[in-house]
Amino acid sequence: MKTIVTVTGIRPDFIRMSEIIKKLDNQPWCKHVLIHTGQHYDDLLSGVFFNDLSIRDPDYNLCIGGNNKSHYEQQAELGPRLIQTLVKNNINPDIILFLGDSNSVLASVPLRKEGYKIGHIEAGMRSYDERMLEEINRKVCDHVSNYLFVYHDNYKQKAIKEGISENKIYVVGNTIIEPLLDIADLNYNGNKKHIILDIHRPENFNHKDRLEKIIKFANLCNKETGVPIKMLKFNRTIKNIKEFNLNLGCIELVDLMGYKKFVRYMQDSLFIVSDSGTAQEEPALLGIPVIVPRDYTERPESIENNNSILLDLNNEKNFLSMLEWATEEKNMNISWLGSGETSHKIVKILKEII
Repeated sequence: MKTIVTVTGIRPDFIRMSEIIKKLDNQPWCKHVLIHTGQHYDDLLSGVFFNDLSIRDPDYNLCIGGNNKSHYEQQAELGPRLIQTLVKNNINPDIILFLGDSNSVLASVPLRKEGYKIGHIEAGMRSYDERMLEEINRKVCDHVSNYLFVYHDNYKQKAIKEGISENKIYVVGNTIIEPLLDIADLNYNGNKKHIILDIHRPENFNHKDRLEKIIKFANLCNKETGVPIKMLKFNRTIKNIKEFNLNLGCIELVDLMGYKKFVRYMQDSLFIVSDSGTAQEEPALLGIPVIVPRDYTERPESIENNNSILLDLNNEKNFLSMLEWATEEKNMNISWLGSGETSHKIVKILKEII
């Protein structure tokens, strides 16, 4: 019997890996070991998602997260803890699967050096903006992986241009569709009773001028539409708002919430202002436009298919036109997200390659 280890660490990973985890648990040809790095440890960013998505408890939790723990401290702890967990418990994986671009995927480096085979789901994604820690993480993981599972053919081409062998790459579609469609009621049109503001990337919250302009834009949205702005309470963002002594104006803070509740919360929004990568995909399936306050995106397909638009914070003259885009009638193409069979494809490929 083969052994597959999946490693997850943050909220988006739990969602995107949920169907793969459940399918691997039910395969007669392999033993599946689920390891939680503990990067996200708060119940609202971890435990509630396991419940909402009906994911079993992890076999091991490495507990690398913690208040005020830096990214390099997390990385320094994770590799040794992961390897020690495998050795101590006599786990000899045929492949170790990572997903995404969080700090957790950097454990792929020491694992590969120790001779383990690595698979990376969500590979080939590039923003070409190395101010993003995630851009560095995803590149590193791609280049040490034995197998790359990419969402689209253009991600495959980006990986090939970087010298990665085409033989390692599998186009499988997007993993977000299955869990979202399992939870969302697509017949529900929503009440359009708020605008969600979701800011949690360091390239925004660590810079006073960018954060100040995002707040200004959000207040403009409220002034022009009369719709309340609901800002998600990410601790580091709120901490910096206070330290920078910024005035939120009309913006209301709301607690983070579980996946089921948040899906309905998205459906009830007029539009979303978010620097999240996942927010350029999930709302598209729900027909909700997204304004992205970033200079670059690793998901250009979302822009090209009229699902989202980049907000240039250095060009305040265009703020009103961005708002007009978000509130006008539009045709949103979601075919780029795939057919919703990604978990099945990945498990089938894993069986073939190992």
